[in-house]
Amino acid sequence: MTKRHFSRAAALLAATLSLALPPAPAAKAQVTPDTAIEAFKGDTPDSPMSIDYKDLSAILSQTVWETGHSDRSTAGKTVPRTGSRISTGSRGSTRTEGNRIDFHAFLGDNLDVLVALRRDLEKVPSAVPLNQFSSKEQLAYWLNLYNLTVISQIAKVFPETNLKKHYPQLWDEKVLTVAGIPLSLNDIHHKILIPKYRNPLIMYGLFQGFIGGPNIRDEAYTGVRVWHQLEANAREFINSNRGAFVRERIIRTSMFYEVNAALFPDFETDMKAHLLRYAKPVFADKLKAASSRVGTDQRNWYIADLYGGNRSRSSASSNPAAFLNAFTNSGADYSFVGGEYAGEAAVASAWGNTAITHNQSLTRFPIHMVDMVKKIHMKNQRNREGEVEVEEVYDAPDEPAPDEPASENQPEQ
Repeated sequence: MTKRHFSRAAALLAATLSLALPPAPAAKAQVTPDTAIEAFKGDTPDSPMSIDYKDLSAILSQTVWETGHSDRSTAGKTVPRTGSRISTGSRGSTRTEGNRIDFHAFLGDNLDVLVALRRDLEKVPSAVPLNQFSSKEQLAYWLNLYNLTVISQIAKVFPETNLKKHYPQLWDEKVLTVAGIPLSLNDIHHKILIPKYRNPLIMYGLFQGFIGGPNIRDEAYTGVRVWHQLEANAREFINSNRGAFVRERIIRTSMFYEVNAALFPDFETDMKAHLLRYAKPVFADKLKAASSRVGTDQRNWYIADLYGGNRSRSSASSNPAAFLNAFTNSGADYSFVGGEYAGEAAVASAWGNTAITHNQSLTRFPIHMVDMVKKIHMKNQRNREGEVEVEEVYDAPDEPAPDEPASENQPEQ
């Protein structure tokens, strides 16, 4: 398969669009990244343009395993397999929480597919300057580029059980080049997203690769839904042991909130108000009764992988060529209609099923993952026991409020 199979509409149509849109500004020589980031400021509120992420969503839908919301239960002690004294994997209360991704799917040639898609996303601002997109479209773009880069960076060091040894080096590496500007993951996070949006919800869209961070979704972020997707991630994280809980009247939160302290100027006051906004009723009562003290000592560096960072005996990546063949398209299929890049990477049946289907026997999973699968099955059974329909008459505004966006009628899961 040639690299042109991974070309996004923005790259393929650059010549055509140059007649209708002004060219991207040339990168200035010897300009520091901090100064160059000024180029990513501004937006066009009524812009009709959007970016298509169907290819990224196809990859995520095949490699991400959704675990559902936390039930706040404490994970049991990990035990070694029969005939072994060694137990692997996270041992904390967060062990069975958070979505997982099959990093084995990105071994070998499959990683080339991931990197090609990432480089393709990097080219978008060279075809059309980002300030010609709306603020929401830009947010979706940066989140997708960030998460795709995190996955590809971790895939390079995989198999790896614990990511603490790679933090923050992996996040500081200038691995990206956007509109001629070298960028790291931390540049996107702290120098572009936080100053541009000043909204705590953005942190929930930044997948970190380890269990103690926000969820990776099984779909790409899109401009039209990005704030609601972030709200869904916020609710899941805040109402889990990974995100926040109360112990001895002290609010214990994730270390990721400390990393994002710039989003909470009056940290303890702002943090408590933020948690209350998305807390479920029972947890909200505990928050209200808690003191104003907020700790940020909750962490779990174990990789958010289906196998806990261990090499599996069988995985969706057992046939690397299948992953390459799963993404096929013709350049003629791409078009620019109604201000939207259109072009769909058809997912072939060669790779079709998820990692769980490829591993029908639970004996192929590490013991802590077997425990997790069982707990999730039990939780899903309980959740299916009854149905509750809630209808709320409320018209949510198209744009988020200055501080945080309003909720949808029915929150996403």
